[in-house]
Amino acid sequence: MAFSDRMKNIVGQGVEASKKMADKAGEKAQDLGEKGFKASKDFIAKAGAKAQAFGERSVLMLEIKQLEGQAKKLMARLGLEVYEAFTAKEAKSVTPTTAALKPVLAEIASIKDAIEKREAELEARKKGTP
Repeated sequence: MAFSDRMKNIVGQGVEASKKMADKAGEKAQDLGEKGFKASKDFIAKAGAKAQAFGERSVLMLEIKQLEGQAKKLMARLGLEVYEAFTAKEAKSVTPTTAALKPVLAEIASIKDAIEKREAELEARKKGTP
Protein backbone atom coordinates (compact mmCIF):
# COMPACT_ATOMS: atom_id res chain seq x y z
CA MET A 1 0.00 0.00 0.00
CA ALA A 2 1.36 3.34 -0.99
CA PHE A 3 2.04 6.06 1.52
CA SER A 4 -0.68 8.32 0.11
CA ASP A 5 -3.22 5.48 0.20
CA ARG A 6 -2.27 4.74 3.77
CA MET A 7 -2.69 8.44 4.71
CA LYS A 8 -6.09 8.54 2.98
CA ASN A 9 -7.09 5.46 4.95
CA ILE A 10 -5.93 6.98 8.26
CA VAL A 11 -7.69 10.29 7.52
CA GLY A 12 -10.81 8.36 6.49
CA GLN A 13 -10.73 6.45 9.76
CA GLY A 14 -10.31 9.72 11.68
CA VAL A 15 -13.27 11.27 9.87
CA GLU A 16 -15.36 8.15 10.54
CA ALA A 17 -14.39 8.19 14.22
CA SER A 18 -15.25 11.91 14.44
CA LYS A 19 -18.66 11.28 12.87
CA LYS A 20 -19.38 8.48 15.34
CA MET A 21 -18.34 10.68 18.26
CA ALA A 22 -20.51 13.54 16.99
CA ASP A 23 -23.48 11.19 16.56
CA LYS A 24 -23.01 9.80 20.08
CA ALA A 25 -22.68 13.31 21.51
CA GLY A 26 -25.85 14.36 19.67
CA GLU A 27 -27.73 11.35 21.02
CA LYS A 28 -26.51 12.07 24.56
CA ALA A 29 -27.50 15.73 24.25
CA GLN A 30 -30.95 14.76 22.96
CA ASP A 31 -31.35 12.21 25.77
CA LEU A 32 -30.34 14.79 28.37
CA GLY A 33 -32.67 17.34 26.80
CA GLU A 34 -35.57 14.89 26.93
CA LYS A 35 -34.80 14.01 30.55
CA GLY A 36 -34.61 17.70 31.43
CA PHE A 37 -37.89 18.39 29.66
CA LYS A 38 -39.59 15.49 31.46
CA ALA A 39 -38.22 16.65 34.82
CA SER A 40 -39.43 20.21 34.14
CA LYS A 41 -42.81 18.91 33.06
CA ASP A 42 -43.11 16.79 36.23
CA PHE A 43 -42.05 19.73 38.40
CA ILE A 44 -44.60 22.04 36.77
CA ALA A 45 -47.35 19.44 37.18
CA LYS A 46 -46.50 18.98 40.86
CA ALA A 47 -46.27 22.73 41.45
CA GLY A 48 -49.61 23.21 39.70
CA ALA A 49 -51.22 20.53 41.84
CA LYS A 50 -49.84 22.14 45.00
CA ALA A 51 -51.08 25.57 43.91
CA GLN A 52 -54.51 24.16 43.14
CA ALA A 53 -54.69 22.39 46.51
CA PHE A 54 -53.65 25.60 48.27
CA GLY A 55 -56.29 27.52 46.32
CA GLU A 56 -58.98 25.01 47.27
CA ARG A 57 -58.01 25.23 50.95
CA SER A 58 -58.05 29.03 50.73
CA VAL A 59 -61.55 28.97 49.26
CA LEU A 60 -62.73 26.71 52.08
CA MET A 61 -61.19 29.02 54.69
CA LEU A 62 -62.89 32.03 53.07
CA GLU A 63 -66.24 30.23 53.02
CA ILE A 64 -65.85 29.36 56.71
CA LYS A 65 -65.14 33.02 57.55
CA GLN A 66 -68.19 34.14 55.56
CA LEU A 67 -70.41 31.58 57.30
CA GLU A 68 -69.06 32.68 60.69
CA GLY A 69 -69.98 36.27 59.78
CA GLN A 70 -73.50 35.15 58.88
CA ALA A 71 -73.75 33.27 62.17
CA LYS A 72 -72.73 36.38 64.12
CA LYS A 73 -75.44 38.41 62.39
CA LEU A 74 -78.00 35.72 63.19
CA MET A 75 -76.89 35.67 66.82
CA ALA A 76 -77.44 39.43 66.99
CA ARG A 77 -80.86 38.98 65.37
CA LEU A 78 -81.67 36.24 67.90
CA GLY A 79 -80.74 38.58 70.74
CA LEU A 80 -82.94 41.29 69.26
CA GLU A 81 -85.87 38.87 68.93
CA VAL A 82 -85.46 37.81 72.58
CA TYR A 83 -85.22 41.45 73.68
CA GLU A 84 -88.37 42.35 71.74
CA ALA A 85 -90.21 39.35 73.16
CA PHE A 86 -89.46 40.49 76.70
CA THR A 87 -89.93 44.23 76.23
CA ALA A 88 -92.39 44.93 73.41
CA LYS A 89 -94.45 41.75 73.74
CA GLU A 90 -94.02 41.51 77.51
CA ALA A 91 -93.37 37.76 77.36
CA LYS A 92 -92.54 36.09 80.66
CA SER A 93 -90.26 33.54 78.99
CA VAL A 94 -89.01 32.37 75.61
CA THR A 95 -88.13 28.89 74.37
CA PRO A 96 -86.60 27.47 71.21
CA THR A 97 -90.15 26.90 69.94
CA THR A 98 -91.16 30.55 70.33
CA ALA A 99 -92.49 31.63 66.91
CA ALA A 100 -90.06 34.54 66.43
CA LEU A 101 -87.03 32.51 67.54
CA LYS A 102 -87.62 29.21 65.77
CA PRO A 103 -86.60 30.30 62.21
CA VAL A 104 -83.53 32.15 63.48
CA LEU A 105 -82.42 29.13 65.49
CA ALA A 106 -82.95 26.90 62.44
CA GLU A 107 -80.76 29.19 60.30
CA ILE A 108 -78.05 29.20 62.97
CA ALA A 109 -78.13 25.38 63.12
CA SER A 110 -77.89 25.19 59.32
CA ILE A 111 -74.89 27.52 59.24
CA LYS A 112 -73.26 25.58 62.09
CA ASP A 113 -73.60 22.37 60.06
CA ALA A 114 -72.18 24.07 56.95
CA ILE A 115 -69.18 25.36 58.93
CA GLU A 116 -68.49 21.93 60.42
CA LYS A 117 -68.71 20.32 56.98
CA ARG A 118 -66.23 22.79 55.49
CA GLU A 119 -63.88 22.47 58.45
CA ALA A 120 -63.86 18.68 58.06
CA GLU A 121 -63.18 19.08 54.34
CA LEU A 122 -60.38 21.54 55.08
CA GLU A 123 -58.77 19.12 57.54
CA ALA A 124 -59.03 16.31 55.00
CA ARG A 125 -57.35 18.47 52.35
CA LYS A 126 -54.58 19.47 54.75
CA LYS A 127 -53.89 15.78 55.33
CA GLY A 128 -53.85 15.18 51.58
CA THR A 129 -57.13 13.35 51.10
CA PRO A 130 -59.63 14.84 48.64
